[in-house]
Amino acid sequence: METAKRIGVENEQVRTSRRKKWILLGILVLLFISVMLSIAVIEVKKSKSKPLVLINPTEKNFTKTKTVSGRVVQSHAETIYLNVTKGSVQEIFVKEGETVTKGQKLFSYEGSTVAAELGQAEVNKKLAETSVTQMKEQITSLEQDIREAESTSTTDTTNTTDTTNTTNTTDTTNTTNTTDAVDTANIATKAITIQSLQAELNKAKAELRAAELKVEKYTLQAEKLKSELETLTVISNTAGVISNLNQNVGQGFRAKENQQLAIMQIASNDPFQIEGKLTEAEKAKITSGQSITVTSKVVANKKWKGKISEVSDYPTYKTTANKDKDTQQETIPSYSFKASLDSQKGLYPGYNTMLDVVVQSKQLLAVPETSIMGFGKSTYVYVQKKGKIQKQKVETGQKGGKWVAILKGLKEEDKLEENPSWIVRLGTSLFD
Repeated sequence: METAKRIGVENEQVRTSRRKKWILLGILVLLFISVMLSIAVIEVKKSKSKPLVLINPTEKNFTKTKTVSGRVVQSHAETIYLNVTKGSVQEIFVKEGETVTKGQKLFSYEGSTVAAELGQAEVNKKLAETSVTQMKEQITSLEQDIREAESTSTTDTTNTTDTTNTTNTTDTTNTTNTTDAVDTANIATKAITIQSLQAELNKAKAELRAAELKVEKYTLQAEKLKSELETLTVISNTAGVISNLNQNVGQGFRAKENQQLAIMQIASNDPFQIEGKLTEAEKAKITSGQSITVTSKVVANKKWKGKISEVSDYPTYKTTANKDKDTQQETIPSYSFKASLDSQKGLYPGYNTMLDVVVQSKQLLAVPETSIMGFGKSTYVYVQKKGKIQKQKVETGQKGGKWVAILKGLKEEDKLEENPSWIVRLGTSLFD
């Protein structure tokens, strides 16, 4: 009896629990229905009070992007190496982090020997130039002496001829012979003098030529030594900032034979670039000239614009690690790319960035997102047809801001409700 009684009590408890659950469920359903009815009533009131705003679909530009990663780098950096053939370092003119201009002195090599040779060459040049000046003065003087000697000789010959022609026939033969002998001797002496002067002139001209050649020789030698001395001072080939200055290099330091030792780098002041790697799939979609939008976690809520400037056609390969020794390791190709920026404010070399690359851009018919009703594939809008509101099924595409692309279901001349309520009275008459 007790067992039957206990079973009856348990069954009663179960039935009571079920009744409570059904009652609770009924209450919840009633609450849901009342809420929905309240919302419907509110929407009906809104739809009655809110005027209908009809708009036309419009064409908008929609883009597809591909996101890749990259790193901000300087456009280029010049590395300066020591030249062992130029000797020891004499002086370094710049410091780490200093901004330099193109052509500014960076450091110099010890050049005392070259400077001494240059000084001697310049002295030799001056001595040769002095000799040239003296030779020219001597030549001018000799040429003047020769002209005077030739002029005197011509006058004497003329006078002798005239004297002979006007000699009185009463003069004796002995007198005539004596005069002729004296004149002949004078002419011969002057001829010898002219020859001697001419020989001196020729010698002076030869010495002048030799002195001029020496001037040319020492001039070339001095210019060569000046150029060599200038190369002992290393200048910057670009404007930028000094980086990686080798602290082990100082005055008196000399690189070892066949040692390629960098003394400093110059990071260019040209606008920064972004460099990165692309997979095969990314390279198939990304080409030079495509627009980009750049973001960085380091700088929140900021974007930069630019474009892809270069995509390499030649891959580099990375071998993936494989724990299975019997399986051949896989090599994955990657393609380097570079991108330029319209502005670099807020970005610095080394920053990691994300690039949204515009891989496709199209003009598509679009409507405001508020005009679209329904979800998923069952999307529709309310359009005006024959003066009444009708439901029109549409196929939507990508979103762009507040606009949604319409792939099917609407034409540009259609009119649709801009912001319909949840409850729309289909068939409502409209008056234009």
